[in-house]
Amino acid sequence: MPALHVTLALLLWAGALGGAAACGGNPPPRTERPPAQLPAATPRAPSGDASGPRRARPDADAAGSAAWTIAAVVERLAGTRIHVGDRTVPIDAATLTCGGEGRARRRGGALLWTRFRCVQPTFPAGAVAGPDAVFVVVPTGPRTLVVRGGRFAT
Repeated sequence: MPALHVTLALLLWAGALGGAAACGGNPPPRTERPPAQLPAATPRAPSGDASGPRRARPDADAAGSAAWTIAAVVERLAGTRIHVGDRTVPIDAATLTCGGEGRARRRGGALLWTRFRCVQPTFPAGAVAGPDAVFVVVPTGPRTLVVRGGRFAT
């Protein structure tokens, strides 16, 4: 019975943490440093057959602001590095979690947002896990984005 209580407590804690990270309950402080602009993605050759599942591509609305799916943000960030404080954090798609902020719009069955909050766990040498890097991603075009407000969760 005590194991059940511990499991339930961990699930409630994880749900509360995930909700605060995805909903913007505690936005990161503003920094005076200019935001990092990631370079445009290099074109990739198509893989698989044309009948396979298709990923939603980033899109721009009539006002010119880019709107992306969560999958497009994770795919674009995968393998990159961001600066948080005085550390460089590698982004791993297997552990990166992002959620859209604000109202989503639907295009072709896909949900798109213009702003995302992301959490990347860190794994420092000699430790099982380190603090999570929390940051905001704003798409700036069909293949470019800006990472803002990076901080470590405490």
